[in-house]
Amino acid sequence: MKVRVFTLPWQHDGSGFQDEAVVAFLADHDAVDVAQHFFMHEKTPVLVLVVSYREAISAVPRFGRTHGRPTAEDVAVDLDPDERRRFEALRTWRNQFARRTGKPPYVVFTNRQASALARRNPDSLSGLGEIEGMGPSRIEDFGQELLEVLCALTRPAGDGGGGPAGTAAPVVVGAEA
Repeated sequence: MKVRVFTLPWQHDGSGFQDEAVVAFLADHDAVDVAQHFFMHEKTPVLVLVVSYREAISAVPRFGRTHGRPTAEDVAVDLDPDERRRFEALRTWRNQFARRTGKPPYVVFTNRQASALARRNPDSLSGLGEIEGMGPSRIEDFGQELLEVLCALTRPAGDGGGGPAGTAAPVVVGAEA
């Protein structure tokens, strides 16, 4: 496994961190873990990403999109209906969590990792650790909250799940009532 460090300053126009280099890098590499560090430098927010990675299996673009990044449709194509529902809920939670923490969604987890989470549906922190790319820093940062999301999606009827067995009410974790 290899490591690469990215320093991403905040764009002064308020559009977010300058992450183009990370996006381009991830087109040809598979991230195994990402640790993030935030600090201020001369009144500018800076996000540092420490990416543990390995080379992509194939140097040929794996998907039809720019930079070879998989879309949600690319990675969810083989999911059954229950897995697809979990996948979409996980992506929704990821985007909410990313906004709440000021991180890009792919730093939280990728579409490919969301697909693996939806398929395997782990029910413990150690189960999360079995998902490729769900390393110790991610599990520490949001593992318990992620398990709560997965649990809410599989809660039986009458248990607050919001519908028949196997269905769930909309997932909003970490919001105040």
